[in-house]
Amino acid sequence: MKVKKKPESAPEARLEADRLQLEQLAAQCGEEAGIHRPLNEVTGGVVTGIAEDIDLAQALSDREITGLLVDLLDQNREQVERALERLREGAYGVCEGCGRRIPEARLRFQPAATRCVECQSHWDRLNGRTA
Repeated sequence: MKVKKKPESAPEARLEADRLQLEQLAAQCGEEAGIHRPLNEVTGGVVTGIAEDIDLAQALSDREITGLLVDLLDQNREQVERALERLREGAYGVCEGCGRRIPEARLRFQPAATRCVECQSHWDRLNGRTA
């Protein structure tokens, strides 16, 4: 006797796991880089008695790059949360742009997708994003 799994549980479990992983990555990345601590503390006092401007520039550059990475992780987490919300509403797999079904292959590859490829491409262009 075969037991069929509820089709909606697999995407929900994967999305929830992705959300938790993204949340943890962002927190770890931010903590390691000291994004929420004073720069002087992160650089070990280099800022107050800096011998070379290069050290400060590198510290600032590293901090900015890490901040951008944390922002991207947060955006991805928010997209996963949006997909989870749509799953709970019964709208998972339906493009929020055009209302057509999102192809199953796309959802397997990108479970957090809330738009079909065409609508996502259009949205990315409008919002100045690139793949």
